[in-house]
Amino acid sequence: MNVYDNLIRETLNVLQSQSFVQLPVRECRWNMRDTNEFLMGKEVAFELGDRFRDSVVYHVPTSDTALIGEDKVFLLGQDLPEIRKNTNFSRVVLFNIDDIPDPNKAYIGVRKLNYERYKIIPEGYMVLSSSFENKENVRVSKKAIENGLTFETLGNLYIQHYKQMPGVNHVQIYFIAGDFDFVKELVGLSKKVNEVTNAFDHILKNVILDCDVCPLKTICEDIEALRELHFAVNKK
Repeated sequence: MNVYDNLIRETLNVLQSQSFVQLPVRECRWNMRDTNEFLMGKEVAFELGDRFRDSVVYHVPTSDTALIGEDKVFLLGQDLPEIRKNTNFSRVVLFNIDDIPDPNKAYIGVRKLNYERYKIIPEGYMVLSSSFENKENVRVSKKAIENGLTFETLGNLYIQHYKQMPGVNHVQIYFIAGDFDFVKELVGLSKKVNEVTNAFDHILKNVILDCDVCPLKTICEDIEALRELHFAVNKK
């Protein structure tokens, strides 16, 4: 799985130019729910995310251990116990997964990783996601803050959950709490990730076999792995 590698490199270049704090990776325990809970206003300590300002949540996989070779959790901005008011929020998750030679199975694996986030529901952490906008709005309960919920805990809960999935080897998570100008670059990269995934789907469906009239031609030309995939599927 290398169709997203250039976008991971671009993402890391943006993220590593900032002063993130690396948080410990460790076994964490927290009550997890099967379904999203509804938190009333009086139960909420603050909300994370702002649909009217630059923010983003996206997920990108690779099989290259040189890019993603270990589990890591990073934070830029205030930790949850320090936040006193509604705060903008972004999250980027990068995966190292087993290589999947079959393109159809690889595409299904990408989709599963994207949708798996909806199954990670810590108590006191009510998530409202917009897959169309690549954003999350979160209500954090007063009780969760009192009980010690932090981004360190959240990051490790995500890692523990994802690594239960077959083929997931390592997970790196970047939490961004607050408004930062560089997030605009991440928003742009998230759109490119979506474009690659759509091109991936398009190629497998063989919707258009003539590259000259395909609206996704420029994307395939920019990403050698997609071109190779396209030719391999057409040969079949």
